[in-house]
This record gives sequence, C-alpha cells and structure tokens, in this order.
Amino acid sequence: MSAEAAFAVVERAITRGPIPGAAAAVDEEVACFGVVEPGGPAVTQATWYDLASLTKVLVTVPLCLDAMACGRLDPLAPLREVLPEVAWLQPPPNLGDATILELATHTSGLAAWQPLYTLGLDRETHFARLLQAELVRAPGTIEYSDLGFLILGHVLERLYGERLDVLATRLFERLGLNAQLAFKPPDHATVAPTERCPWRDRLIRGEVHDENASALGGVAGHAGLFGTLEGIRGYAKALLNGCLHARPVVEYLSREHARSDTERRGFGWVLMSPGWSGGDFLPAHSIGHTGFTGTGLWLDLEHMHSTVLLTNRVYPSRHVESGIVRLRRAFNHAALGT
Repeated sequence: MSAEAAFAVVERAITRGPIPGAAAAVDEEVACFGVVEPGGPAVTQATWYDLASLTKVLVTVPLCLDAMACGRLDPLAPLREVLPEVAWLQPPPNLGDATILELATHTSGLAAWQPLYTLGLDRETHFARLLQAELVRAPGTIEYSDLGFLILGHVLERLYGERLDVLATRLFERLGLNAQLAFKPPDHATVAPTERCPWRDRLIRGEVHDENASALGGVAGHAGLFGTLEGIRGYAKALLNGCLHARPVVEYLSREHARSDTERRGFGWVLMSPGWSGGDFLPAHSIGHTGFTGTGLWLDLEHMHSTVLLTNRVYPSRHVESGIVRLRRAFNHAALGT
C-alpha cells in the first residue's frame, strides 16, 4: 500500500477544487487537506463529517448481523414475520414477501427513493406509509434502494424496542468509538457543512443532509450517522481484526449474495466489481461503500488493509461537479501503488 501516493492524489484534488477539504487514511497512515469550507477551519482527524449512506454499513448492517447471530432475525424469513402490518392490504406478491437478505442486497423490488420528507408526517406515520410501498420491479433485481434500509432500521427498532440511535450508541460503546461516531455530533465539534438546502432554507451543518432522514428526526437506517476519520478507522480495524464480528459472520457479509452486469452485492456492502469506487486492483474479497455527501470506506479482507476518504463534496451544492467518482478511484489506485 502506498499512502504517500494516495495522499498526493487527494491533495491535488483539493487544491484544484471545488471540494474544500478532505480527511484520508491508508491503513495506519492519515492525512488531512484543505478546510471545512472557504474561510473556515482546517480539516483535522477530529473533523466530523456527515457519513450519509455509510450509515447503512456502519450501523444497520452490523446490528442486523448481531440479531441474526443470536437468532432474533432470520435473513430468509419474509418481512411480515417481523412486521405483520407490512403491505397487509395488497394482494401477493408484495413487500411482505421480501426477506431481510433481499432488503440488505437491494434486491427486494422496492423503488430507489421516494420524497417522503415532502409529506409532513411524524416518524410513526412515515413508517406506516412506507410499509405499504408497492414493489416496482421483480424481486431479485438489484436496484439500490434507500427505502429498503429505512425499513431495515425500522425492523431493528421493532425487534429491540429502542430507537436506532440508542442501538448504535450501544454498538459503538462496545467498540470504544462512541466519542467518534454518533447520530448527532458533539456541540463543541468542528463539523464540515454539506449543502445550502432549498427545502430547509439554510446551510446544513451538524444536522443530517439527507432529507428523508431529517424528516425522521435525523435517525434512520439509510443515513444520519456522523463521524470522524479516527472513528471510521477504528470501525475498520474492529471489522478486520474480529472485534466486531466473528469470522463466519464476516465471511457471510462479504459473500456474493446478488449480482448484476455491473456490480456484486454482499450483505449491505458492495463487493469488488468492475468500475466500482474502490478501483480495479483490490482483491476479489474486498468490500466497500460510499456516501452521497462524499465519503467512502474500502476493506481488503484478504490482506487486512483499509482505505478511508471523507469529504463534503456536496458543499455548497450537490449540482456542482465535484469529480468525486474519479477521485475515489484514483485514490484507491494510488494506494495500491498502481
């Protein structure tokens, strides 16, 4: 692994703009670049970032796997066994037939997204409505879906009788990471802002960028988590060294459960696939995930390596071409010395 080359790629990107800053890690080596926003403080290892869809693999996936390991959740059982009210007015097949595994591999048949935040509902009613969602494609077809992970988060809350942020705090306390990963960053923390949000009419800083997660109080199975570079690195170490899950569980999450022409899916994680964000040179047993705000984590399970890249590439607007797709691949290519 070549940290120096990887960091040079990130430094050039930040110097070129428009991304204002970044925090990066290659195994034990770390580096920070730029500022959280023009005129703002420099990015450090302690800067908090909105992790966006990394919430899926840092919170929802490990909690589901823990529930499966202790027999509280069957990945192959239909969703209606946990949530009997799901799609109860619809003729079969429907969402109630979807399994936990299908939700985790984005093969349930659900739509990718819905603007739930526009409905003005409370948290309980949002989920009641979501559980009546109709399938838009045949189950088994990969379609990346925030809705599926929203439902998985709700499944966990139903199983344990506690909100997802409480469950996540308990998980991170076990790993010694609760001061670096949380659904709400500390009041004193330096937080990288995300976007000037037309819906909320302000620059978003320290509250979740994702509109649907915001409508759910900032806590959801698909988005809402914040964290620092040290927090993500600590999580990566815990997964690689067996502190997070036993080896058979890690093998299960990294197994190919679904495939399309363009990607391979493990349990929640993306597996090494042609053209993916982790570049072309990671081993076949590598896993990774990205977040819409500009974050990413990649793990080489065979050689126990990790790379992390945290940015707020949506600042000041998601519609500015940030070059994040090229940056992620170039960063990982350079880290592998190619």
